[in-house]
Amino acid sequence: MENTMLLYRLPYGKFLHTEWETLEFMRDAGIDLIEISPMNTANSLGEPYSDYPLIWQRERLYDFDLLDRQFEEVLSHHPSARFITTVDLNSPLWLTRELSMDSFYNLSDCFYHKRWMELTMSYLDAFLNHCETRWGDRVEGYVVACGRTLEWIEHANEKLTTQKVLHFQQWCEKYEPRQYLPPLIYPGVPHRYDAVYDPDTEANFPAWLRYVNASTADLAIEFITATRARIRKEARIGIFYSHIRNSGIYGQLDCERVLDTAPPDFVIGAACNRPFAIGGNSGYIGVTEMLRRRKINFLFECDRITSDANLKLTDYFTLSGGIWNGWKNPREDVAGLKRELGMCMVNRLSFWFFNIWGGMYRAEETRAMIRRAVEVWKEYAARSSGSAAQILLVIDPESNYQLHSEAQMCRFGELENRISAAGLPADTATWEDLKHVDLSRYRLVIFQNLVVMDDAKEALLREKLCCDGRTVVFLHQAGIIRNGAYAPENVERFTGFPEELPGIHIREQENWTEVYAPEANDLTEAEIRRLAERAGVHIYVQDAAFHASAELLSIHCGTGGVREIRLPFRAKRVVEIFDDRVVAQDTDSFTDSFDAPGTNLYFLERD
Repeated sequence: MENTMLLYRLPYGKFLHTEWETLEFMRDAGIDLIEISPMNTANSLGEPYSDYPLIWQRERLYDFDLLDRQFEEVLSHHPSARFITTVDLNSPLWLTRELSMDSFYNLSDCFYHKRWMELTMSYLDAFLNHCETRWGDRVEGYVVACGRTLEWIEHANEKLTTQKVLHFQQWCEKYEPRQYLPPLIYPGVPHRYDAVYDPDTEANFPAWLRYVNASTADLAIEFITATRARIRKEARIGIFYSHIRNSGIYGQLDCERVLDTAPPDFVIGAACNRPFAIGGNSGYIGVTEMLRRRKINFLFECDRITSDANLKLTDYFTLSGGIWNGWKNPREDVAGLKRELGMCMVNRLSFWFFNIWGGMYRAEETRAMIRRAVEVWKEYAARSSGSAAQILLVIDPESNYQLHSEAQMCRFGELENRISAAGLPADTATWEDLKHVDLSRYRLVIFQNLVVMDDAKEALLREKLCCDGRTVVFLHQAGIIRNGAYAPENVERFTGFPEELPGIHIREQENWTEVYAPEANDLTEAEIRRLAERAGVHIYVQDAAFHASAELLSIHCGTGGVREIRLPFRAKRVVEIFDDRVVAQDTDSFTDSFDAPGTNLYFLERD
């Protein structure tokens, strides 16, 4: 993943104008790339995304003086700023009312609404023409945004809206092997104990899910393609998209077609979708191998809630709980932000500090760390060759279409979060990636929901994964649909274990180790670490979390103290790069001290 970026994203809403001093700090720290959000819509909390009046005022009536003002105000505080600019394609309230359709919550409908497409494409055209003409020397790229929280997520996957129902049968005739009538009942949980749709009796539900995902993908392709045709060749395109393991079946499972047909330069995902707690790894929601093999970068939106963050949105409403839980004090802020930065540097990801509601980066301890982080990023980020993780999690979109949205087994992120809590790094891939990427370094491979199996898929497994001493983990009702037929006995045929057998089962095969766990919840943090060690995954450090490449090693711990660190090779020199100190020379193991909590980032110099 090339061309990584380090950015600062300005706050939303009225908090933008309370944070100019923080922008000036970022300027002085050396961050010149700024993300601005000239928006026309309200967010999922009902609050305005933007503190400025609407640019898109009626149909084809636009006030781009308001856009110019947003650039000019930033430049008055940061004269050397360059920009990544959001293009908000969500409908303003007046258009939502006029069309009786909300793009924020019914995204996939938009592709079938001719007037919405025409008006929104006209806005995109006018917006890009103005930016390229007036600000082309400043704008380095555009974030093309639409759908729930700007992420191209279909909120109402199972809602039988008029626009989609009218086109469903036509779509089925073109793309599905069977002929379906539009489902006239709510596509609820199948009338069995499990949550896998039977292809013989419930085929209309997976067809509907494919249709909704395809509609969202078609929409993304249309607007990425249009954007590419209207901007300079060197300008980048970003999109909040391809979060297929975080958003489940909700509108992004067809993302590989988008990445092949109209590839963006980078995709963005929010940090808040992965664990924040001090002491474990955090992680990110980009599917690493899917992006890496297409040379698409992942931009990590660091919206971590620091101890000084503002969460009071109005006099009547303060955010709390869930993703709004944050770090408790400046020591945790520093350790946490260093962990996030270290992870991104190791994995060659882009990074932006997102001051979401203001107040996030005012503490002097945090600012001192950011000043140093910018220096470290500029010197070392490009030196990493990318992840050296030996654990791979695989998601199979074809299988996920067969799952009801409420199925616990559909929630890939929960399993991944337990790996992070165990302090271990993991790469992620789709089934299609297995055909293309080098799998030799992975010692432990975990399949999320491999409920759909056929002879060709099993042959690929045996050839590329179930070999070379590797440990492969199958969960839930793996292989229950085989060659198009649903049968509980298919699970035992595929895994060798009965479908309902409780617990975690390990079987030594000829040249690999098979693990079967009908309940993913049995794969606890401790069990995952035990499996990793048994599989031969290199554990760099105990009682700490780590991310590693061949050149960089990031280690984070909650309790502090001295740790022994073991490398998988001999290093000529080991340098802790935040403190710029040589820790060890000519060694494959060393000890170092950590603050409580603390994060150290090492450069591993080799001959």
